[in-house]
Amino acid sequence: MTIERIAALDDRRLDPYRHLRTSNLTRFSGRFIAESRPLVQRLLASRLDVESVLIDEKFHDEAVAWIPAGTRVLVVPSDWIEELVGFHFHRGYLACGIRPAMMRWQGVTVDAEHATDDEWTGAYLIGVQDPENMGSILRSCAAFGIQDVLVGPECVDPYARRVLRVSMGNAFKLTLHDASNPLETLAGLQSQGIETVAACLREDSVELTQWQREQRVAVLLGNEAHGLPATILDAVNRRVKISMSLGTDSLNVSVAAGIFLHHARPLKSGLHEQEKTTKNG
Repeated sequence: MTIERIAALDDRRLDPYRHLRTSNLTRFSGRFIAESRPLVQRLLASRLDVESVLIDEKFHDEAVAWIPAGTRVLVVPSDWIEELVGFHFHRGYLACGIRPAMMRWQGVTVDAEHATDDEWTGAYLIGVQDPENMGSILRSCAAFGIQDVLVGPECVDPYARRVLRVSMGNAFKLTLHDASNPLETLAGLQSQGIETVAACLREDSVELTQWQREQRVAVLLGNEAHGLPATILDAVNRRVKISMSLGTDSLNVSVAAGIFLHHARPLKSGLHEQEKTTKNG
């Protein structure tokens, strides 16, 4: 590690970590913040670049034991932390990562390693505004082997601190795409033979258990209060719903996402084979 002990609170090296509760300037500076040791560990283990790790001085000896060589580590006194970040923070570790470019969605590409694999599953999020919902959905995507997440209009920042915290750093494993023009994106998906499936409660929706996924599928999930716009629902290939009991009229979008994405997970993700083994064993 490169250990840099900070001697003054106004040191410019600390700028990315200032007043985190009241600002998200990192979104406009090409950075993001991960907080707590588990998230910092997952960030350092990911393919993403890291500008620095900030540690409370009382965690110095512990940090030396696990932070990889070549990492820039800023060390500050314990009593600076709250004033610096703007809230009481006792987890000991923060990291400033470099945001990967979220490229405009250009369609499914298959690398050489999977050149013969024509199966693909994606999640397309439109208007998901709550950080906890976004984080939970990203965590489910990672758990079910759904690598590609299309981020549509009016979504919360997928690299916001709370999103990353709720995702438990699993967002670092995913490829996020800018898909800010939903109708254009849907047309592009369908032109590639990808079935577009909207999670919704319209009368013409089929029950989830009656839907059998195609080889390539994109699952669309909408806003917490209003769902997906009617123009989107009219444009998708299929509308699917989860039947509910006891007068329940809806599920939280992150809960619904977990159910839908588990059902739509890639057939070759290994989860299906595990289930078969469990049933037969």
